[in-house]
Amino acid sequence: MQPDPTQEPTGGDEPEVQAEGSRFMPPPLGGLPILGQDEPFVEDEEGFDPDEDLDDFDVDDEPRTVLITGACGNIGRKLRTAWEDVYDLILVDGNPGEDDPEVFNVDLSVFDEEWITHFHGVDTVVHLAGSPDESAPLADLVKPNLDALANVLNAAALAGVERVVFASSVQVMSGLRENLPELISAETPPSPSGAYGILKYAGERFGESLAHAFDLTFISLRLGAVQPGPNRPETLPDDWEKKAWLSNGDLVRLFDAAVEAEIEDRLVLVVNGVSRNGGGLWDLTVAAEVLGYLPEDDAFAPRHQAEALDEQRH
Repeated sequence: MQPDPTQEPTGGDEPEVQAEGSRFMPPPLGGLPILGQDEPFVEDEEGFDPDEDLDDFDVDDEPRTVLITGACGNIGRKLRTAWEDVYDLILVDGNPGEDDPEVFNVDLSVFDEEWITHFHGVDTVVHLAGSPDESAPLADLVKPNLDALANVLNAAALAGVERVVFASSVQVMSGLRENLPELISAETPPSPSGAYGILKYAGERFGESLAHAFDLTFISLRLGAVQPGPNRPETLPDDWEKKAWLSNGDLVRLFDAAVEAEIEDRLVLVVNGVSRNGGGLWDLTVAAEVLGYLPEDDAFAPRHQAEALDEQRH
């Protein structure tokens, strides 16, 4: 502790009297007091005890607490496998099943103060919950894809969550399928062809409003085609789906980047979430520059074609 020049020293020899107007000269070695070998270390006024406090000090940051909604779905299970040793995970799902005892059974379409408690102390919410049926009528999507989203956003804001990552979809642009432009970016005017894409776009807009109202970060990932299981591109039906393919590895890379990227200069971000597929239909510039997302897989790579032929022979 730096000695106070306004206080008279206690104990020991009397100090020499300084001339009036002379400046206080700090001790050598940067002004740090030197303790004799036999002098005890005295705690400071705030009660700092080096023997106890420094033993508890950990130079490594504590892991983030990440809450995943829809934790038992296709993408949820893949992220859980990748993150189980990386983050402190809080898992919620509307139908977890008996094989997932660590998952909280929560109906997010009904706002309830009991399940909001799961959001307390959370750093990032990854919102995956909702019906994955891209052809479902609006009536079937209102509760799982609209009401649940609104409730999750409200819960995140009330709990002081710092970041929400929303699983949007390339279906926001599915209306361009029959008349493809050279490039589809997040700035391209939305063109959903059904209720599923419309509600995903509505979720992006809700999130932007919430971010500005509560000063939290909202990241929308317009996810491409992610099939259950191995998720091989050769099982996709056409070039539109293959150009929108998101491999399992790139899926994890994308969500890793969305959770970890430091983007303090902006509250809202919308990016395309596909692999580095041949044809370059989906612009990944913003995802790379802002999030640091660098996909590695390509649906049209020769190795995938060779693997498909080999499987057919067997």
